[in-house]
Amino acid sequence: MTMGRGIRIATTFVAAGIALAVSAGAPTEAVPAPVSAVSAGGAGDLPDRIRFLLERERAGGLDVDVEIGSLDPALKLAPCARAEPFLPPNARLWGKGSVGVRCVDGARWTAWVPVHVRVWGESPVAGRDLARGKPVTADDIRVERIELTRLPAGQLTTPEHVLGRLPIRSIAAGEPLRADLLRAPPVVQAGDPVRIVLVGEGFTISTEGKALTAAADGQSVSVAPAGTTGRAVAGVARPGGLVEIRPADPSSLAARSR
Repeated sequence: MTMGRGIRIATTFVAAGIALAVSAGAPTEAVPAPVSAVSAGGAGDLPDRIRFLLERERAGGLDVDVEIGSLDPALKLAPCARAEPFLPPNARLWGKGSVGVRCVDGARWTAWVPVHVRVWGESPVAGRDLARGKPVTADDIRVERIELTRLPAGQLTTPEHVLGRLPIRSIAAGEPLRADLLRAPPVVQAGDPVRIVLVGEGFTISTEGKALTAAADGQSVSVAPAGTTGRAVAGVARPGGLVEIRPADPSSLAARSR
């Protein structure tokens, strides 16, 4: 299937002319018994209404292909003068799913047709082979138009999000730079001197200490306050060698830091 900017719909007409498209969902009504299906008059403009539905829901700047499957041939649908396509609540126009068609004139039934939605958009990929643990630079990235629906859910990135992050394994040239392949660089290394800042309601206490573990910005880090032996407390690593602590009972650390 040739990709073009916008939406392409590969349509299979089934059960006397139903053409369907895009989403995810499950039946909410049982399909009642007998007879044929939607009349030709009831489904004649259904493809146009589906296109309108997709144009309204899709994100800008993306190319979308929709492959539409067939209704279950075992279904026996009551005659219907007009059927409407719809997307279930919280439907995601992404990957494999189904779209609903509801009879709104002549009968009361809802049927579902399997669909496969493929989405293309711009995403950063490795411009060359990237080594594990080496920060990604602008020279390591190129932006390509790829099939985004082939990436795991929640793993899309932007060039800004990729820069400075560390590959958790070797990444081959041309491979999409997914979020799960990269980690944030540490702002604190084990053994680094740190300033521990205890933040309470209406007061702040700070003391020197040493990091016992490495952590990126916002991650939990174990630190030892100065003057203590073998006592560690947990805080949140921040840039500049800071470790922030917001304990429920601040007196515990205050006692340790004296």
